Amino acid sequence: MSQLGAEKSQQARALLGENELWLFLTREGSDPASRLVFDAGVSGMAAFMLHPDRGVLALVANYDKGHVERLGVFDEIRAYEKSFEDAFNIWLKDLNPTTIYLNYSESDHLSDGLSHGQFLKIEKISSEVLPQARLSSSESLLAKVRGRKTKDELRRLKTAIDASSELYEKLLPQLKVGQSEREIQSLMLEIAKDLGFEMELGDYGGALVCINRVGLAHRAPGDDFVQGGDLVILDHGLYSEGYCSDLARTIYFKKEGEDNAPESEKRAFQSAYDAITKAFEALKPGVEGWQIDKVARDHHLANGYPEISHATGHQIGRHIHDGGAVLGPKWERYGKAPYIPLEEGNVFTLEPTILQSPNPSMLVEENVVITKEGADWLSKRQTHLWTV
Repeated sequence: MSQLGAEKSQQARALLGENELWLFLTREGSDPASRLVFDAGVSGMAAFMLHPDRGVLALVANYDKGHVERLGVFDEIRAYEKSFEDAFNIWLKDLNPTTIYLNYSESDHLSDGLSHGQFLKIEKISSEVLPQARLSSSESLLAKVRGRKTKDELRRLKTAIDASSELYEKLLPQLKVGQSEREIQSLMLEIAKDLGFEMELGDYGGALVCINRVGLAHRAPGDDFVQGGDLVILDHGLYSEGYCSDLARTIYFKKEGEDNAPESEKRAFQSAYDAITKAFEALKPGVEGWQIDKVARDHHLANGYPEISHATGHQIGRHIHDGGAVLGPKWERYGKAPYIPLEEGNVFTLEPTILQSPNPSMLVEENVVITKEGADWLSKRQTHLWTV
């Protein structure tokens, strides 16, 4: 049985009003929201549905029925053998909704799991079976379900976050001048494996490892070697039962004869640390993400650093960038996300980055959860600039 699927599907169903239906149309796992809400993946064409009166429903291929039954998530399961469309038409007409929510979005990729072809199919079916029904985007509903973490989701996230902190603790004594970015990434992958966790690989083969002198960006590690006087930025996520952490740290590699990092590097770290603290103190339900971003952004600007070139924070969960509300500026690139009010149970990164290579850049990233009256730390904070 999937306790997570039972929790999330009921959480989603509670958002529906009278005569509304939320339809998740998926084939071969095409819609990632199906696993988020129902903890279910199927091979054949399927319709997972939420209805305020009839409950949590599933129409699946006959060979998927046994798997779906074992999840213990659905109140009613129907199977088809020859025609999905015929079986779906009968059930849709019986449910008779006036509004059908579909998983498409212009601004949130994680709410845009319905393919264009499947949208056209539903548009055709509904116009024939229920011509009075209105098709509408589920984006706002899905953002709430994705963002409101249940106790089980928080447990999984905390396990991943704690493991990320442990990875850095085990890595630090193994670092030294002369290692390449690729070698450091390999060390991080080995430690993650030893700890029993899978690392988010992205398009870079694992953790981001960036020598500031070479350039800080979302890029794969290269063959450049760490020199004395280098700042190195590390950023990674680990998965625990399908949920991912996202923790970044900055390390200074001392030159021969140095006892500590130069004042310019320490000053940059302090600005990042204080920006995170200020953003954390401003977090609470009902505040919009752009307001949190502004606190951190203004802090760096007041200290003479460049404007943050991305959002101060994003949600984590099933994905390392988990959609929904974002702690970001009012830029077109973020769409509606900075205007979404924060809610209890949202889990965010805080990463107000100083990006000014070859001058001291600084990336410190922490993970926090919104509570009833404020926020709690989920990660063990980096309180000073680490040195090697």
